Amino acid sequence: MSSQLVWELVKNNNAFLRKSVNHTVFSAEPGNLANKSSYKYSGLANLAKTVDVSAAEGAVVIAKSSKKGKLAGSVCKKNARRTNHAAGAEAASVRPDLKRAAQARAAALSKGIRTAKAAAAGSQ
Repeated sequence: MSSQLVWELVKNNNAFLRKSVNHTVFSAEPGNLANKSSYKYSGLANLAKTVDVSAAEGAVVIAKSSKKGKLAGSVCKKNARRTNHAAGAEAASVRPDLKRAAQARAAALSKGIRTAKAAAAGSQ
């Protein structure tokens, strides 16, 4: 199936939609870098060319599609600058239009990890 046909089928009804009171629709699907419910950012519709940036155990995981429906990931435990550069490079290799969104997501996750580590160190 084409990605546009998949998007037409799932855009109004899928398990990842989050509708707010003021008619704003967000999406919590994996691979959606901006958390917007749109064709451009959809991880469901663009399975062949997906980039996912997520947090796991004090590190940022950058995954991109290697085969259809499969994600190959790399873990970044270094500083935020290297993580942002790696996220931008991975996104640019698959989807150049999502480079800025991947960098923004990586920056936000790095900041969240950094504050969580600081809070844990301060409580000891």
